Amino acid sequence: MKKIAVIGAVIIALIAGLFGFGYYLTHYVDSVRVVYKRWKAPNPYVFEEINPRYRKTDPAALISVRSQAALTAKRRDLQHVIWGASGPPWDKQPGAITTVPAPPGLDGLTGLARTERLEVPIDHGYTSYVYIMHPKRATGRMLLYHHGYAGTIAQARAILQRALDEGDTVAALNYPGYGENHFHLAHFPKFGWQDLPWDRILTFADHPIRFYVEPIVVVLNHALQSGRYDYFDIIGFSAGGWTAGVAAAVDPRLRYAYSVAGGYPLYLRVGVLKNQSAPPQYYGPLVRAANYLDMYVMATAGPGRRFMQIFNRFDRCCFANTLGRLYEPAVKTAVKDVNGGGVFNVVIDETHADHKVSDWAIEKIFNDRRKK
Repeated sequence: MKKIAVIGAVIIALIAGLFGFGYYLTHYVDSVRVVYKRWKAPNPYVFEEINPRYRKTDPAALISVRSQAALTAKRRDLQHVIWGASGPPWDKQPGAITTVPAPPGLDGLTGLARTERLEVPIDHGYTSYVYIMHPKRATGRMLLYHHGYAGTIAQARAILQRALDEGDTVAALNYPGYGENHFHLAHFPKFGWQDLPWDRILTFADHPIRFYVEPIVVVLNHALQSGRYDYFDIIGFSAGGWTAGVAAAVDPRLRYAYSVAGGYPLYLRVGVLKNQSAPPQYYGPLVRAANYLDMYVMATAGPGRRFMQIFNRFDRCCFANTLGRLYEPAVKTAVKDVNGGGVFNVVIDETHADHKVSDWAIEKIFNDRRKK
């Protein structure tokens, strides 16, 4: 009996070990995980093929920004939706500025001379906290990094370290509701006291998209006032990629913009399984003022500007496949029609099957930033 028990225990241990090894391979080894996710996909339209429904829409027919006059008018419309008739707060500066050792969760960054914590009050008791990381050897460039849902800038260590290594001053921003960016109980004249979890600010506040975009504008105001910087680039991941794209559309002071897994135009989100419908991205007044294809043109057009969208083809979360290729030519043509310069590109990352900014994507971005 003892012998049988020992053999049984060994068999169970072997099975458990094989299961654990298999789990490790399919969840932590990128090349294996890609194969696993492709095999596990419920239909070929998840990663491999283009659903015919998406070919029914001509993206070129949705683009209205095809001249400098149209760009100026559409940008003004977008700014008015976000901030009202007064437009963007070009003169607004941060509130309190304090020196801290490092952003939360980012101890140990090398090449970091000092870190400032900026408080950017918006409205209804909400404040966005932005961390400015100054490199020991600055080059006169600022890189803004904006994170998305379900995490904080602490998860972007590789990007932030690479930027510091290259001499960038880095402004790191969390998405509303994450990190220290808490919404508090607030009083609204028409609704009384309201709790504001997640994106509920969209329901109660006037011009609510400013809660997402205004911190970027204020960071640029602050940086320009210092006179230290020649130009400004931005990287956004996930919902932060959406924010980066909107910000680049309304604020031409952003030179190069990079959106990683930041979202497709709305016509390419029809019928998807999950995670494509973040409330701010469907905010009616915003997308009626300018659809996303027009925003892509606005984020790109201008002397020396670039807008790159990177999509993870095998993303476990959102915006997978190669759908960006469907509208890339139409946006490129519209940017050319505007005749003000600018380069738009869609890039597909096939190196992994996660929702992240991969090492491959980081390399792609920083190599692109060297282009003039």
